[in-house]
Amino acid sequence: MPTFTIRPATINDVPDIARLIVELYHAELPSALRGTRSGQERLVAYTLRANGEAALAHRYVVCDEQQQMIGTGMVQFPGAPVFERAPRGTIAVALREIGLLPTLQLAATVSRTLFGVYRHDDPQSALIHSVVVAAAARGRGAGQVLIAALEDRIRACGLARARLQVLASNTGAQRFYHRLGYREVWRLEGWRARLGWPSLVMEKDVVSL
Repeated sequence: MPTFTIRPATINDVPDIARLIVELYHAELPSALRGTRSGQERLVAYTLRANGEAALAHRYVVCDEQQQMIGTGMVQFPGAPVFERAPRGTIAVALREIGLLPTLQLAATVSRTLFGVYRHDDPQSALIHSVVVAAAARGRGAGQVLIAALEDRIRACGLARARLQVLASNTGAQRFYHRLGYREVWRLEGWRARLGWPSLVMEKDVVSL
């Protein structure tokens, strides 16, 4: 069995985290990011750094036996500062790094996500998000180890449930989370689903009653 290391993310991890997030975008929303791959990664790295502490607080990375980063994920706790996917200055950096047309495409994608915002207002749960394992490293158990570590963090903070949001089209991720004990508790429907990106929220009890 492979051995994985889970640790808190640091500022030095930003380039690798950006690489993984770009991979996540290409898997889930292929039309969101265009332009050169290096420019996309520099753009995402900017958004991480611009968020400051909110980008790294409760973010974890998973490394393989060679200590190469192969995955990352984050927990949003109730009342904590929210990670902004498009902080101030993002458009200017996007124009410089990926060009005009890719920036317009990215802006259109971000606009669609506004129709599908899930309002996480359950004080007894934390929201797991930005979970990605590099495609080359999947199927070895790294994702399961990472999710278990995020759930442990939620449990250690005294919360009873973990929640996460998944695109409705990402049936592979839904099957993965079902296997880990998650169940659907919310789904974007109606006109917002037609204008935005249809998604659903899944939940798991992390504290035994």
